[in-house]
Amino acid sequence: MSTQPSPLAALNAHIAQASQAAAGGQRPSAGQWPELRSAQRFRETWERLGAEAAVVQATQRAPENAGPLNSHMLVLRTLGLMRELSPHYLRRFLSHTETLLWLEQAQVQLKAPAGKGKAVKVGRQKS
Repeated sequence: MSTQPSPLAALNAHIAQASQAAAGGQRPSAGQWPELRSAQRFRETWERLGAEAAVVQATQRAPENAGPLNSHMLVLRTLGLMRELSPHYLRRFLSHTETLLWLEQAQVQLKAPAGKGKAVKVGRQKS
């Protein structure tokens, strides 16, 4: 019997060494590879454009005759200031907000009786 590894085993060992070197000495988890720079730039651009579009859309839906302490206007001013001062923070904030909204919608759908088949709209109830 030969002690030489098969070509496939040698290739797998080479891939493991290359991915370990690319990950800075840390072995990546199974199925995880370093993100390509072009994919990273595309993702960052997409997130930036999405965040800017969300703020513009929210600003367009602002109430016309709202007072200075109107909660909707306060949120819009805060988003505008975040966009000016730290666009990166705005993207992260919107990402967290969208995740919380998704979790809330998923929770409502789990509580809905099975078989209804209707989508439940999640929103604040006015008292």
